[in-house]
Amino acid sequence: MAGAIGLIGGTGWPSTALYYERLNRLAEPGTVPVLIASLSFAPVLADAERGRFDLVTAAFVAAGQGLAAAGAGVIGLCAATAHLAFDAVAAAVPVPCLHIAEPFRRPADLLSNGLPSKGAAVGVLGTAQTLEQGVFSGPLAAAGHRVVTPGAGLAAGLDRAIKTGISSGRPTPADIAAVQAALDDLVAGGADAVVLGCTELPLIRDRLRPAVPLIDAVAAHCQALLSRSRG
Repeated sequence: MAGAIGLIGGTGWPSTALYYERLNRLAEPGTVPVLIASLSFAPVLADAERGRFDLVTAAFVAAGQGLAAAGAGVIGLCAATAHLAFDAVAAAVPVPCLHIAEPFRRPADLLSNGLPSKGAAVGVLGTAQTLEQGVFSGPLAAAGHRVVTPGAGLAAGLDRAIKTGISSGRPTPADIAAVQAALDDLVAGGADAVVLGCTELPLIRDRLRPAVPLIDAVAAHCQALLSRSRG
């Protein structure tokens, strides 16, 4: 399966399934070869929550090396928060790794993914680690956008909602309300568009009431992965 797209997933499985579906929808009427290394979400989350990012990184590096050995031609991580381990994975494998924020790094790419013109305010929704580490904020700011993130209390509620009900595929009304509250806060803060910066958030997109355009990071990442796999 040389040239297959390798996915490091499992954190959580619903977003991994979404990646698989999206890649094959993009490849229709054909299909695309995909290799998946599915990690166990609970221990990875537990290690991250207690600050053992060395163990999280080691798990992702081992998964990436396994995918490369199995014939992956390009590798993507199916979780935005997991990109805290991206540099280590990229350095440990002999094939390209494509960052989830890669489609957002240059103004032309931003525009092609539906973002407003350079200089506009762009909000980001994601886990606490994704927001704190600037997984999307860094590339967006570098491209000339003003970045808006949720207030501390709302960000904490958003983080809990993502890591419990949403990541398990069983979001509660309270989980949806937490995401909506964070989204409303971004709009109140002047956001002209909002990036769904957690790979589970597209799964609840139809249950949100956005007042501004929502940018699906999974869709952009899948398109970039497919393009890279085809040379």
